[in-house]
Amino acid sequence: MDLLIIVVDVIFLAGAVFNIYWQSQIEIRSIYKISSLIFAAFIGSWLLFSATNDLPYIIMTASFITLTIMNGVGGIGEKKVIMNGFYSGVIDYAQIVHVTLIPIEVPQRKPKVAVIFNTSRPQQVQMSFNTSYKTVQDYLSKKLSSGVQVEVGQI
Repeated sequence: MDLLIIVVDVIFLAGAVFNIYWQSQIEIRSIYKISSLIFAAFIGSWLLFSATNDLPYIIMTASFITLTIMNGVGGIGEKKVIMNGFYSGVIDYAQIVHVTLIPIEVPQRKPKVAVIFNTSRPQQVQMSFNTSYKTVQDYLSKKLSSGVQVEVGQI
């Protein structure tokens, strides 16, 4: 059992290194995905209440909670789009075939924009940003290939 938990520890720690590397590349940060924090609190409390003094288990629990909290961070990076959420990962700009920008303008508040990335695989990734749609549009125009359509929608 300890060997299995040590293997899980290594996988979680490798995932944390992966997240640290890609999250350090973010240039336009998206709004933190709170569902990751709720998931970390729920599962983490369940794992912490199981009585054990086994060091590999404690490391697994701590790395799981840390990794889950880290997965709430995402954004648009220099080389790739960094997804947030439980199944986070990265999307290469070459895989993006269509982008929809939806400006969210509330009087007397900072501008926000929801962005939907459609990839060559049948996948949609939605992120929200605390910036104007023009900032995101200008940045993406430099990163995306010329055949990618960037559409500005409305709510």
